[in-house]
Amino acid sequence: LAAPAAFASLGGRGGREGGRGTARQTPREVCARKGNAMTSRLRELIRSIRECKTAAEERAIVAKESADLRASFKEGDVEYRHRNVAKLMYLHMLGYPTHFGQMECLKLIAGNGFPEKRIGYLGLMALLDERQEVLMLVTNSLKRDLNGKNQYVIGLALCALGNICSSEMARDLAPDVKKLMRSSTIYIKKKAALCAVRLAQKVPELVHDFKDEALALLDERSHGVLLGAVTLALELCNLTPEAIAWFATRASNLVKMLKHLTTSGGSSFSASDHHVHGIPDPFLQVKILHLLRILGKGNTEVSDLMSDVLAQVATNTTSGKNAGHAILYECAQTIIETESVGGLRVLAVNILGKFLSNRDNNMRYVALHTLTKVVAIDAKAVQRHKSVIVECVRDADVSIRKRALELACALVNPTNVDAFMQELLDFIADSDANFKTDLVQRVCTLVERFHPSPKWYVDVMADVLEKAGSHVNDRAARSFVVMISTTPEIQGYAVRKLYRVLFENMEKACSVLQMVCLWCVGEFGDQLVNGDQMVEGELPLKVTDDEVVALVEQVLRHSAEVSVMEYGLTGAIKLSERYPAQAEKVKALIGKYKTSSFVELQQRACEYGRLFMHEKIRPQLLEHMPPMLTDDGEDEQSTPTSAGNGTTRPPQPAEAAGTTNDTGLGVDLLGGVDDIMAGPSSSGADALADLLGGADLSSPVPAPQAVSAKPNDLMDMLGGGAAPQAPQAAAGDPLA
Repeated sequence: LAAPAAFASLGGRGGREGGRGTARQTPREVCARKGNAMTSRLRELIRSIRECKTAAEERAIVAKESADLRASFKEGDVEYRHRNVAKLMYLHMLGYPTHFGQMECLKLIAGNGFPEKRIGYLGLMALLDERQEVLMLVTNSLKRDLNGKNQYVIGLALCALGNICSSEMARDLAPDVKKLMRSSTIYIKKKAALCAVRLAQKVPELVHDFKDEALALLDERSHGVLLGAVTLALELCNLTPEAIAWFATRASNLVKMLKHLTTSGGSSFSASDHHVHGIPDPFLQVKILHLLRILGKGNTEVSDLMSDVLAQVATNTTSGKNAGHAILYECAQTIIETESVGGLRVLAVNILGKFLSNRDNNMRYVALHTLTKVVAIDAKAVQRHKSVIVECVRDADVSIRKRALELACALVNPTNVDAFMQELLDFIADSDANFKTDLVQRVCTLVERFHPSPKWYVDVMADVLEKAGSHVNDRAARSFVVMISTTPEIQGYAVRKLYRVLFENMEKACSVLQMVCLWCVGEFGDQLVNGDQMVEGELPLKVTDDEVVALVEQVLRHSAEVSVMEYGLTGAIKLSERYPAQAEKVKALIGKYKTSSFVELQQRACEYGRLFMHEKIRPQLLEHMPPMLTDDGEDEQSTPTSAGNGTTRPPQPAEAAGTTNDTGLGVDLLGGVDDIMAGPSSSGADALADLLGGADLSSPVPAPQAVSAKPNDLMDMLGGGAAPQAPQAAAGDPLA
């Protein structure tokens, strides 16, 4: 009988414990019996959401929890309000709407307990921003807490004000923050200084109000207060240049602080509790260096004052950890941007040069970015790290490659262009397509600007056209053609060099290489065969006129671009004059395109074919073009003339349609102005008449009338004055 009684007592006790355990596990049931709409704990909500397998399950749980929160807020549940706001912030982090609980944050802030205020201010900063109208209701609560006696409540209010402050709140609460900046409590002064940064950003007119307090805080010895004071000083200097003069008076104090941090590792000012990896307070050191950089820019006196401590920082700071790297980088920037002596600049460049050898991509990037600024100040110091910079051009990181290429191009000058160009040309073949365009463009610009000789210019551009001609833009190709046109002593070498490149790369030659080569072959084909103007070190080229015409024919046959065919037809008609023995072959070649489906090619073929019927004027039309002007009637930066199909290209060797530009090159091609004004000869009059459409040119051309040089002639031309009297027409003048 005892055993059943014992079991009964155990069962009863177990039943009571099980009941209590069930109550703890399901508080919702107990609350439901009490009529309370309290929800589950925050950790249970997090666990349930993490255990969801699908997004639909998560949305269902969030919807149910949001409904419970709305019900709790509606019933005014005070006991669990802080828990509900915490869950509301978690839902906000997940991206779900939480606007229905914003007022609960204000109710928590209005409470008297620190735990409620802590959750309330945290929810205020997480759920609201300065654009919310409901934020206006919290101004009074903030003012009350700022004037309270609990330093931790004051700290909460300062944190919230520094995060979500609006311009109206800044104007209303600035006097309270200003008063707290003179508090005797270090905790409050530190937070008040950081809060003042936000107030000054929102209302720049408050800069002068914080002047005295900001200067006074720089005399403190607490690291936290000094960090906030220097941060405030930096912001005030950025907002108004007038503040730089204020803080320049405290430059000696800043230098003294930095010296203590650098050299007195065991002093009370640089206590070990502020050390990071053995470096005394790197955050404060970086901020002080940044402020000294602003104060010393353009100020020789302040720069001289900080020169010794900058050398100490650069020498004594270890570079094994990120904290040391941050200090050294800031120190190098300060040396570069202030009026430092040359020895300090070399020291700064050496620091950045060490960064280039670091494995961290971020270190190399910031070093390249800063060295680009140094080139304009002291290029010789950067030249010592040329090899490392060129190696960075080959880096796998595209951002580092671009920065290194920009820096390498900034270092190029007429004395070192050859060495740099060899490295860049070797890298062109291995670079990817996205980076190759920028690389080729910069190489062409450097070659055009710093080429030591025309022969070197031709060699490098031929190499670029061979390796990456498709990435050469029209302006670079046009500049190359203009250089050849204006340099007679290099024309023979250029045409032979380009002929070799095109002949050896016929299958993979790009359109830019083909067009430039066809232009040179058409203009200087005679020097290609007879070997005129050989330069030192040039290998002789044995080629016949028949092989040259065959090359042009091969390009025309295999090219798919209309612009290349246009150059080929123009070059071919030019070769008919350079090689009289190949005239019939050229005529047959041009005749194939009289039925082309491209209108431009068909027109050129018909016009060029018509020239073979007029042997007397053909030599004048196909003679060598005069040297091109630098701009050739257009700006240097403008796009070259169109090729007829929307593609831009260098200028044509000869325009078949007889159009002329502003420089009168078309008139020169026809024999000069004097020859035209004198009229065509009797033997060639009929031929020229047939070519131009049958116009009657038998009548003599009258001499041009002298133009009056009166000051008002220009106004007469523009319609601003009386029209001049027309001269008496000659009796035999056909234009009268």
